[in-house]
Amino acid sequence: YWKSGGVANIGFTNTGYSTYWQAGALPSQAISGRLKLFLNYEKEGQWLNELTMAYGLLRQGRESVFLKNEDVLDFNSKYGYKLTEKLRLSAQLNFRTQFDEGFTFDPAFPNNEDSATLISRFLSPAYLNFGLGFDYQPAEGISFYYTPVNSMASIVSDDNLRVNYSPQEITTGAVRYELGSNLTVKMKREIMENILFQSTANFFANYLENLGNIDVNWETLTTMKVNNFIAVSFATNLIYDDDIKFDIDENGDGEIDKRGPRT
Repeated sequence: YWKSGGVANIGFTNTGYSTYWQAGALPSQAISGRLKLFLNYEKEGQWLNELTMAYGLLRQGRESVFLKNEDVLDFNSKYGYKLTEKLRLSAQLNFRTQFDEGFTFDPAFPNNEDSATLISRFLSPAYLNFGLGFDYQPAEGISFYYTPVNSMASIVSDDNLRVNYSPQEITTGAVRYELGSNLTVKMKREIMENILFQSTANFFANYLENLGNIDVNWETLTTMKVNNFIAVSFATNLIYDDDIKFDIDENGDGEIDKRGPRT
């Protein structure tokens, strides 16, 4: 009744140039790893578990520092009781955060540590979702999961970072609770021989504040298998959250005009 598996990969690149390389260029190094695992059980009920971890570093130039260019920790667990062949009454738990500190840099000095501003770290932010609802699976590898009542806890353990992830009126407390509805759309398909496409999109609406503002988290992973040991993968992640604020320079004059959400 159990099925397990996943995709794991690690990559390293190094590009070097002689001092007398006529075309001119900057040396660079990058290393990244990604692990996506699943453990599923299906008998009278269906229990699906998925863990995604990814981390990557990039450096450009001989004197520059390594910068984080990927950082994901995401766990999802869902249990469903079959009502019909395609419809289940389900409960879902999701937790996501990042492993390491994240920085934003002055675009004019992208490799200068003095221009770095800390914007995230482990558990700042982190999101814990729990909901009860209905899971519709029209075909193998496709799922539409809707929870009309969904509880979400936003965690920002670092006091100095809370202003970036919480409404302005909330200035204390590491945890903020929201009550709303959540829609999760998942697809896992072999689109061609040895080419696997996986996509997960989450949409959350808060009943208590700004109901029309939908939080979006959409991830995709495409894996192209060369043989039993080598594969090529391409991953994307799109996030929009009305509570996550960025400094915005509207006219490009170097001055911050306002703060607001961005995709």
